[in-house]
Amino acid sequence: MHIFKLELVNFRNYARTSVTLHRGLNIVVGDNAQGKSNLLEGIYLLSTMRSSRASSDSDLVRRDILDTEFPVARLTAEVERAAGNLHMEVAVVGRTTDPSHRAGKRVRMNGVARRTSEAVGQLAAVLFTTLDIDIVAGPPLLRRRFLDLMVSQVDRGYLRAMQRYARVLQQRNSLLKQIREGHASRGDLNFWDQELAHAGGIIVKARADALGQVVAHGAQQMDRLSDGRETMEISYKPSMGGADETDCPIDETEWTARMLRVMANTRDREVGAGSTLIGPHRDDWIIEINGLDAGGFASRAQQRTAALALRLAEANYLRHALGDDPVVLLDDVLSELDARRRRGVLEYIDTFQQTIITTAEPDRVRDVMTRAAGRYLVSMGTITAFEGE
Repeated sequence: MHIFKLELVNFRNYARTSVTLHRGLNIVVGDNAQGKSNLLEGIYLLSTMRSSRASSDSDLVRRDILDTEFPVARLTAEVERAAGNLHMEVAVVGRTTDPSHRAGKRVRMNGVARRTSEAVGQLAAVLFTTLDIDIVAGPPLLRRRFLDLMVSQVDRGYLRAMQRYARVLQQRNSLLKQIREGHASRGDLNFWDQELAHAGGIIVKARADALGQVVAHGAQQMDRLSDGRETMEISYKPSMGGADETDCPIDETEWTARMLRVMANTRDREVGAGSTLIGPHRDDWIIEINGLDAGGFASRAQQRTAALALRLAEANYLRHALGDDPVVLLDDVLSELDARRRRGVLEYIDTFQQTIITTAEPDRVRDVMTRAAGRYLVSMGTITAFEGE
């Protein structure tokens, strides 16, 4: 798939801009703080219905209109896909003093209003950023987020299970606090245990399956990017256990049963903590480079290579799961790579229908500039054709 037209209105620092994009390689040049990352953030928002950076929807609305009666940002994309062309519109409504104006997102696809969950993955995208190293070296939350955003783009059932799990988890944690304080009985947990374990079984099974596909391709990419000098191994570590080859449930029902057993065994501790201590919200996956934990022992260069390998594996996963190419987005990543790694990344992403790359240093990626199908300049929230050499 590829985007052939994108429009941003009151999104981040863009008052109104429209750009026609090309198949193949597109490169966006501009100094820092001009809007390059915002452009890619907008595309990723259209893909996942989540910002890659913002903590709230209001952060996405242009600051100049936040205090107006109806602060709203609008994003529109025309997309060509194997599944049929798509006209996609997302309105992001900021905070407002009028109670009739509900903050959040509104989505229309081909003119028809849809729930945001129905829009996820209709425009599939993979976003590479300089912060991707934190997937390797950062906290488990970031590794869970990597998997959740990837799988949600291809599996509606997974996304629904995630949403259900989050709601039930909140209810169960509230009940655990009430039990601890003597305001509820332990028997009240039975219903919420069943609900949490059912959604949790779906999530863990899907994560295990997806990670199994990412592992093999990620290892290949790591080997290729490092010229055979570095290996990468990944192992899933569900908080409820069971990822070992000798003791791994084979379907959602078995994962659900395991979670129920583990919750029963940890009930005293959970009541004491007033919090759910096991489940997908506590899962992690361990990355090893050359046999050592990547977070604690790998160099920054090794961690960065591993992060690149994971993103390339994500692109491959989406391609095969969807039967169509995702749009590949690289936010100022290439200038940080040495020539060998940059060449390795470009060789692979060149096989995708559309790639959009941003850079603040065009001289450092001159080889990319010369063969780009589309070249653009971003300055103060305005996109124009890039006329430089």
